[in-house]
Amino acid sequence: MKKQILSFMCSAMLLSACTTSSIHKLSNTTGSLSLKEAAILDAGLVQNINDLAFLIQDESSDKNVFMSSLSIYVALAMASHGTAGNTYKQFADLLIPANIDQAGWFDQLRALQGNLNVQDPVIIKLANSLWMREDFKDKVKPAFLQRNQDYFGAMIAAMDFAKDSALDEINGWVEKNTNNLIKKTLDKIDPSTVMFLINTIYFKADWLNQFDKAETKDGIFHGKTDVTVSYMNQTSSFNYYEDDAMQAILLPYKGNKTGMVVVLGKDETAPITTSDMLNRLLDDMQSASVTLKLPKVDLATKEILNDKLIAMGLSDAFTGGGADFSELSEDGDLYIAEVLHKARLMIDEKGTEAAAVTVIDIRETSIEIGDYEMTVDRPYQIFIVDLENKLILFNGIIQDVSAKE
Repeated sequence: MKKQILSFMCSAMLLSACTTSSIHKLSNTTGSLSLKEAAILDAGLVQNINDLAFLIQDESSDKNVFMSSLSIYVALAMASHGTAGNTYKQFADLLIPANIDQAGWFDQLRALQGNLNVQDPVIIKLANSLWMREDFKDKVKPAFLQRNQDYFGAMIAAMDFAKDSALDEINGWVEKNTNNLIKKTLDKIDPSTVMFLINTIYFKADWLNQFDKAETKDGIFHGKTDVTVSYMNQTSSFNYYEDDAMQAILLPYKGNKTGMVVVLGKDETAPITTSDMLNRLLDDMQSASVTLKLPKVDLATKEILNDKLIAMGLSDAFTGGGADFSELSEDGDLYIAEVLHKARLMIDEKGTEAAAVTVIDIRETSIEIGDYEMTVDRPYQIFIVDLENKLILFNGIIQDVSAKE
């Protein structure tokens, strides 16, 4: 009887979904790629993704900074497949390592996502989707859609963007692929929008050495203002580094292939300003006994990246009448209206959960070594890192641990 009831409920839900949604899925892909065997990531690709983290990170901001340069990179790579001429050159200069050609880059994009999609003992999930306005889908070049399936595993769909259900579908897809950490990504859809390119990344990991909840105590965090927060406490052996500029510690997750680097500057909030500096820091760390006090965190960030990306050289893509998206469609004067990035970070005694989404809004041009103590009680930098490749998955500057958004 229970099986009959369950079958009826599932049938009813499927019927409801079919009758209320106007989505037309044009691919069988889930949005994620997996590889039967691991591929080696090119060091130049890792360097470019890590460099993007520091180019985008605003060290002068007094607000929390938390993002995934990996998510931003993948979304931009998806968009680049639709460009030609000088617009493509600007993307290539920013994204493609100098030591590999375009074909090699395509293979690396597939390897990047296939390698990182793991479930045990750490969960890392990258997902991609491509959403077209219903009346524009026949104008999109099949080769553009095929490349986004082949190299990104993108879920491809077409919808009537004017219907409320379109917004619900897109936001629901992001919510599902970030394990409910990021909700209501988009507030509205502009009438001139013809396509959204979306990447999500989700991360969940338990500490190799978890904190004892009984040892969590309230204390003062000295940010813009002094606030009372919950501090986790642990004395253990960690990879640690200290000099006149900073203290830094590596907190490994289960499996020892990923970890969180916490950097506490002595005179400045963010002493690590390049990927080379982070690599040297990881190399210079040594095992030491450290008494660590680390605040629990639950925060969210949101940023429009247009100005920063234009400053990095992607000026043509954002220019109506100047962008060349002829590899996406010959029909319509297309340009990138907005690159939206949202992220969420949760740190507690058990481990870390984080997620990010990058949305590219494409529109038609309209008529318009001993014992140490480390108390993280003031703004600090963090990096969640794939230690095998030294690839930055997430990075941030935590100014206010009491802020939700």
